[in-house]
Amino acid sequence: MGTQIVRAEPLSETAFAQFGQVIAHGDMVMELRGDERFHLNVLHYGRTPLRCDHLNRHHNATQALVALAGKPTLLVVAPGDLDFSTRDHLSHIRAFLCDGSAGVNLALGTWHWGPYPLTDHVDLVNVQGADFAHDNEIAYLERDLDTVIEVVL
Repeated sequence: MGTQIVRAEPLSETAFAQFGQVIAHGDMVMELRGDERFHLNVLHYGRTPLRCDHLNRHHNATQALVALAGKPTLLVVAPGDLDFSTRDHLSHIRAFLCDGSAGVNLALGTWHWGPYPLTDHVDLVNVQGADFAHDNEIAYLERDLDTVIEVVL
């Protein structure tokens, strides 16, 4: 099995623009397609190794994620125009360090993994389409491309 190393970079509006919006100030634009409606919940994650074996994306609703209590997290993303049918697409994966002062609103079709805690745990406000179980495409990097992503902080 191969390993693709991705170096994490600080979350900024400019660096993250192709993947969605940084939620720090001002208004955000959430999108819905079809008969979709939004669902809000709080996700609870414990710290795990920063080893990404798959990515998810949603086509019918954007997804907003905001860490509670200012906890730092890591988010792995890739452009929505990729399908991960080839190992060449792995070079487009990026990782962002979220310092806890801002969240993200993932654009429609943006591939993502996380955000995952950089401390012992994180609680995240999650706003996404209510039908997310049926609007969740998965790229199985380990299974289909025999590669995992390891993130270097």
